[in-house]
Amino acid sequence: MAETQAPQIRRLVAPNPSPMTYTGTNTYLLGLRDIAVIDPGPDNDAHFAAIVSAIAPDQKITKILVTHAHLDHAPLARRLSAHCGAPIYAYGDSGAGRSAQMIALSAAGTIGGGEGVDYDFQPDITLKDGAVLDHEGQELIAIWTPGHFGNHMAFSWNGALFSGDHVMAWASTMISPPDGDL
Repeated sequence: MAETQAPQIRRLVAPNPSPMTYTGTNTYLLGLRDIAVIDPGPDNDAHFAAIVSAIAPDQKITKILVTHAHLDHAPLARRLSAHCGAPIYAYGDSGAGRSAQMIALSAAGTIGGGEGVDYDFQPDITLKDGAVLDHEGQELIAIWTPGHFGNHMAFSWNGALFSGDHVMAWASTMISPPDGDL
């Protein structure tokens, strides 16, 4: 069941507790009529059903935003998009945003990495840093925030910042090259 976090902001927690996700991945629903979904989460039937059932008859999902291409944030995006017809927005695929140095190290095979990457992730619409989308008459701003992951984005809307895996209450964010890079 979706919990109200603030006016026009609800949260669902995916049933994927782990040391990396704590009690589960947060999925946010923004808006009153047109709903933007941030981080649909893992491809999990129960979580898919929870998102769909949280949408009232007078509401529709119009945007699906993904903070980054990890398996606990991105895979359900494609299935949700197929269900509701909303496009998927993100910085890019799982390789987008990697620095030249990390690309070279990865190609040389001198580092590991790649933990939990959704290599199949592909947005319908690629967002640049600072891109502004209209969502229910308010600016939804995409902010490229590499570090945890090269394609990591945060989203600002209605006085709230959705920081993906950059701010977590239970642990520090993980920086695992070549996807993570400070």
